[in-house]
Amino acid sequence: MNVAFQDDGLIQYKAEVMLRIFEKQVMPLIEGRAKAMIVTSSRIAGLRYFNIIKEKLKERGAKYKVLYAFSDFVHPGTNEAISEYAVNELKEGEKIEDRFEGEDYRLMVVANKFQVGFNQPLLAGMFLDKPVVDRNAVQTVSRLNRCHEGKKGVVVVDFTNNATKILKAFQKYRKGTPFAPEEPDKDLCPKLYQEILDAGIFTQKDATDFVALVATSTDARVQFHVNALRNRFLATISDAEARKSFVYLLARYVKCFHFMTCFFTYATQLKDMATFAEYVGPQLIKQGSVSDLMKQIRQTEVIKASVEYQGVTTSAGPVKLKPGKGKKGSSPTIKKISVQDMIDEIRTKFDISDDEALYIKQVTEEKTADPQIRETVAAHREDRPYLEGAYRSQVNGQIQDAYSAHARFNELGNSDYTREGGIFDIMAVTVIDTHLAFAT
Repeated sequence: MNVAFQDDGLIQYKAEVMLRIFEKQVMPLIEGRAKAMIVTSSRIAGLRYFNIIKEKLKERGAKYKVLYAFSDFVHPGTNEAISEYAVNELKEGEKIEDRFEGEDYRLMVVANKFQVGFNQPLLAGMFLDKPVVDRNAVQTVSRLNRCHEGKKGVVVVDFTNNATKILKAFQKYRKGTPFAPEEPDKDLCPKLYQEILDAGIFTQKDATDFVALVATSTDARVQFHVNALRNRFLATISDAEARKSFVYLLARYVKCFHFMTCFFTYATQLKDMATFAEYVGPQLIKQGSVSDLMKQIRQTEVIKASVEYQGVTTSAGPVKLKPGKGKKGSSPTIKKISVQDMIDEIRTKFDISDDEALYIKQVTEEKTADPQIRETVAAHREDRPYLEGAYRSQVNGQIQDAYSAHARFNELGNSDYTREGGIFDIMAVTVIDTHLAFAT
């Protein structure tokens, strides 16, 4: 497969097809300002695409340019160090995503970069020459979903994947109620939203005030407010099954909202209600039904991140990857750390009790023995950006699922655990590094 993806003849052909489609179908979009992304299978293939397209644009006398986004690497054939900074002739301190903002740059070739979290509203075209599956398929295609005035449609051209499998990837995250097997229904979110209001337990003001509180107050004050909402919920609904039904309605709404925003734009009050329902909902019911609920919500986490966190880019500079064999001594060191060492590290950063430490140890050991995680890490052991980025978030979600199964609601509502670089993140890194050490 690598030989095929990196074949010059095939790349020449596909690059020509891409340029013709881009100029005819993509460039006229968004009042002639549309840009496109070319997703390649590897950094070597991406480099070939970039050089070939750059030459073709020169031959055409084109008035637009191309960029190549990737993590620095050592070319396995020449042992030459290839850097994003040099290839794109970036100025000192300049980020490639900032360069792409320019009107003269209309194409960006990417290799294991910008498939998650990239925010460019003028992006209206995508050429896929890389296998993408499951969440990765949803994340990648969702790069096109940023809103912009005059943006009414997008174009996706896929050279590699089966269309049915791509649709199944999206279908996976809207499986079962409230989703029907047909095309997404824009009216479904407003209907569920109205059902929540009609129940007479929480109001739109509750949701709006809660979102404002989360943005400006301490965790303790937010949790105090949640406790008051829980008491109101318990006082209003006495029947256990009715309580469970309402909480599942909140979960359905959260999942619906995060999926539907891949396709539609909703009013601010619906977004506020989704934030309110996602945070408060899991804390309204007792052990026994929380686990299933949290699993539903966690399944939507990556989609939510790729769709809703607008205005945020995730490029933090080049990521050093494992170089080619010709450069000795520069392979990344895998940090081997025991579970107890991890707990000691956590204690230096966070004030945790012995009971908390016990659960941290229990869940971490459970995940370091998980054969599915080990298989995934082994399969991607050369792809550190994936393991340290998207997959770390996925393991983080699995760890939170384990906490919800133990009804550890205090930790799930504690920012020391849930924030980036928090305890769950440290646990996820330890789990992945443990499996990585085993795989190598």
